[in-house]
Amino acid sequence: MKTLRPYLVFILALIVFFILFFVGRASNKITIENPSSIDTWNYEGSTISLPVNLKIQKNTPYTISYLLDESFHEPQYIMIRTSLANVKVHLGDELIYEETYGMTLDKPFASMWHFVRLPRHIDGQTLTITFESPYTSMSGQINEIFYGPEVMHLTYLVRTYGLRFLIASIIFIIGLLVTGSTFIMTKKQDRGFAYIGLFAIFLSQWMMAESRLLQFFTGSELLIGSLAYLSLTLFPIPLIYYLREHVLTRFKKPLNIGIILFSIQFFLVVLFYIVGFMDFFESVIITHVLLGVSIIVTVVFLSIEIKENHNINAMNFIKIFIFLTILALLELINFALGNFKQTSVYLSIGLAFLSIILLYYYSRYLLLRVKLSHESEVYEKLAYIDYITQGQNRLAFERDIENIYFDPDKKIHLRLIMFDLDNLKAINDAYGHVEGDRAIKETFKIISEVFKDHGTCYRIGGDEFACLYLHKNHALFEEKKKILQKHLDAYEDATPYHFGLSLGSVIFDEDKEIKDLLHEADLDMYEYKKTYKKTLHEDSI
Repeated sequence: MKTLRPYLVFILALIVFFILFFVGRASNKITIENPSSIDTWNYEGSTISLPVNLKIQKNTPYTISYLLDESFHEPQYIMIRTSLANVKVHLGDELIYEETYGMTLDKPFASMWHFVRLPRHIDGQTLTITFESPYTSMSGQINEIFYGPEVMHLTYLVRTYGLRFLIASIIFIIGLLVTGSTFIMTKKQDRGFAYIGLFAIFLSQWMMAESRLLQFFTGSELLIGSLAYLSLTLFPIPLIYYLREHVLTRFKKPLNIGIILFSIQFFLVVLFYIVGFMDFFESVIITHVLLGVSIIVTVVFLSIEIKENHNINAMNFIKIFIFLTILALLELINFALGNFKQTSVYLSIGLAFLSIILLYYYSRYLLLRVKLSHESEVYEKLAYIDYITQGQNRLAFERDIENIYFDPDKKIHLRLIMFDLDNLKAINDAYGHVEGDRAIKETFKIISEVFKDHGTCYRIGGDEFACLYLHKNHALFEEKKKILQKHLDAYEDATPYHFGLSLGSVIFDEDKEIKDLLHEADLDMYEYKKTYKKTLHEDSI
C-alpha cells in the first residue's frame, strides 16, 4: 500500500476541521444582541423619527426629548453619535452629561460617540438632548440613538463598522511593509512600490478616521477631529511622486506643482487651525476642490501619454485611476448628500481589492529581486575566482589591497609578497598543459598553506601569484620562506621536472602608494630570480 502524500493528509485535515466548525448545534454559540434604537422623539411639540436633518441655523441649539418607559426601570446606557456638534443630556431638570468642542486648540469639533449612563428607576421621567453645531451642513443633523447595556453598544459598533476598520488596518500594515522593505531592498531609482506603499498608508489613515471606531484606540479629540482632513491632503503626494517618476516622466514640471500645492495645503490646514482662522472641517472644501482639479489634470496627462506614446504604464495606471476616481466621486456625493454613515464604504471595498492586487504584484517583485540578487551574488563571486586554482584572482587582489589601504589598522602591518612559478612554459611544452595546470594548482595550494595564518593569497596572472600578509616581522617572514622551500622540495621530488618559486616582498610605508609597493615587490622578486639562476649555473659548473 502506498504511503499517503503530505498534501493529501493536509487536505483531509482541512475537510475534517471544516465539518467540525460548521456542522453542529447553533444554540450553544455565544451571541450578543444589538442595542435597541429610540426611533421617535419629540421636537417642539412634533414627533420626529431618527435619523433626521432638521435644517437648523448654525450656532443655534436644538433640543429633542423622550418620555422614558418601563424599559428604563433598570440601569441603561444611551449611545449618541454627534456630527461635529456639542451635546448636553438632561434627565428631568438635572444635567447628567455635557461635551463641548472648539474651546481649545487640542479639542476641535469632531464626530464622536457619547455613552451616557442612566440610573435605575427613571421610567416616567423625561430625557432631553440638546445639540449645537457651528456648521450649517451639520446643524440639525441627528443620528440614531440607542439604549442598552454597554456590551451591546460595543458589540454593535464592532459588527457595524469593524470590517471597515479591519480593512483599513490591513491596508495600513501592507503599506508599511511595502514601503519599508522597498526602501531597504532597492536603490533610489527603483522605489515605485515605496510611493504606492505611502499612498496606501495615508489613505488607510483616512479610512480609519472615517470608520467611526478610532475612539476604541484613542480618546484624543485632536487626533479624531483632524486625522481624516490631514490624510486627505497627504495621500495624493506619494501618488503624484509615483506618476512623476514611473508613468508621466515628460510631465515632471506640472506634477511638481501638484506636489507643492498639496504640501502647502497640508501646512495651511494646520496653520489656519492653530491661528483660529479656519478649522479642519471648514478647510475640507479647499482640499476637495484641489483633489477634483488634480483628478481631471491627471486623466488629461494620462490620455495624452497613451495617445502619443502608447505608454503601457499609463494604460495600466489609468484603469486603476478611473476605478479609484469613481469610488472617490461616490464618496464626495455621499458627503454632499449628508449620508455620513456610509462615508468610506466605497473606498474601503475598492482599496481592499487593490491591496490584494498590490500584494500579489509586490510578492512577484520581491521574488524577482531575490532571484536577481542571488544571480548577481553568484556572478560577483565568479568574477573574483580563478578558474584553475579556485582561489581568488587579480580582481580580488586589487579590491583587497585597496581596502587594506583604506584601513589604517591593517595597512601598517602589510607585507606584500609576489611569487613567480619557475619554468611554467617549459613544463607546458614538455609535459602538456594538464601538467602545467597541476603545477599552478600545487603552487597556489602551497603558498596558501604557508601564509594562511596572517595572509590571503591570489593568482594574479599565468605564472604569477601574490599574498597580502598582515605581519611585517622579518624573522617570521624568513621562517615562512624556509617552510615554503621545504614544501617545494617535497613536491619537486615527486615530479620529473624542476619545481620552484621566485619571490619578492616589500613592507608598507606611508610614502608608498599601491603601485610603488607592486613595483618594489616585482624588483625584489626579479633580483631573487637572478640570484637563483646564478646559483644554478655555478652548481652546474
